[in-house]
Parts: sequence; structure tokens; C-alpha cells
Amino acid sequence: MLDIITRLVRDFGSRDAEARADLRLLSQIPGVISVRDLTPRQLSRIAGVVSAVTQSCSGDSPRLHITVADGTGEVHAQFLGRREISGIRPGALIVLEGRFCSHDGVLKAHNPVYELIQTRDDHE
Repeated sequence: MLDIITRLVRDFGSRDAEARADLRLLSQIPGVISVRDLTPRQLSRIAGVVSAVTQSCSGDSPRLHITVADGTGEVHAQFLGRREISGIRPGALIVLEGRFCSHDGVLKAHNPVYELIQTRDDHE
């Protein structure tokens, strides 16, 4: 039993360290600001980790919703007319560029420009 707990602590700790390293990598991308510093309705470029992906298929208008977090906050992006985008999955590193509007305290952009960032895990 102790061996299992030791392995869980070790594995959780290494994932936490990898997540911190990923966020440091993202903060070095030119032109990127933190979510905390985002000004609503201004063209902004943020980078973070995709923390959630959901699909909405209401009638004839499919939508892909994602949540992206950077350690200072989170934003939401909605891609209209899309059910999925290859590579966009929980845990993926992504850069979003667009106008993020605040609605009920939630920052959201519609159809932002996106760029997926490759990590060492993508090559394995």
C-alpha cells in the first residue's frame, strides 16, 4: 500500500512540475499577455493549456467550446460551425488571438485565431 501512495505522490508531483514548465514556456511566446492582464474588447493574444472541450450540436449550428487557463485565469473560446478541431484536446498548449468580451464575468472570444504549441510529448 505504501508503494502505491509513494508512486502516486511521485507521479502527481512530476505532472505538476511539467505543467509549471509548460506555463513558463507559454509565457515566453512573443506578444502573449496573461489572462489576468487581458482588457476586454481589445485584440489580445493569450497562451495557456486547454482545460476543457465541449461540443454543442443545437440544430444546424455546431459549436466547439474550449476553456484555456494560464495560471492567472481562464478564458473561453467558441468556434462556430465546428464540431472538432484536430489537436485541440484537454492538456494541449494553445495560443489564442482575438477580442475577448466579458459576459457575466466570463471572458469569451468567438472564432479566435489559434495556434497549437508542440511539446516533447507530441513527438513521443
